[in-house]
Amino acid sequence: MHRDIRRKRQRGFSLVEALAAATLLAVAMMALNMTSISLARGTKTADSYSVATALATEQLEIVRAMPLGSAGQLPGNYSSAGNPLTADGQPGGKFTRTWRISANDTPSIGLRTVVMNVSWTDTTPHTMQLAGYVRCATVPCP
Repeated sequence: MHRDIRRKRQRGFSLVEALAAATLLAVAMMALNMTSISLARGTKTADSYSVATALATEQLEIVRAMPLGSAGQLPGNYSSAGNPLTADGQPGGKFTRTWRISANDTPSIGLRTVVMNVSWTDTTPHTMQLAGYVRCATVPCP
């Protein structure tokens, strides 16, 4: 009888214990996989915001570099909507730039506000906005 007790202690894991351990491991692996997917999406979105900021800054600098009083600095709405851009500003991408130049002397005499918007869609639609100022050719603006 002493021998039977010793054998029961040496049997190892039961099928239920092995199944519970496998289930716990599977749940942990699925959680790790979901975290990895979430991190990858977050990184992709952050990259897109960086591209959008660069595209908005580029267009703002183009407007600022125009000679004072040129047609591209007049109040109004402008767009590259018919020509979506890639990350390096070439045609054929997913980024759309629009910008608005405010009325004369807004926010103050001799200035116009330029508001750049860059929009894109990956899994959801996004818009990034950047604002700056351009001077008028004369003060106050004509």
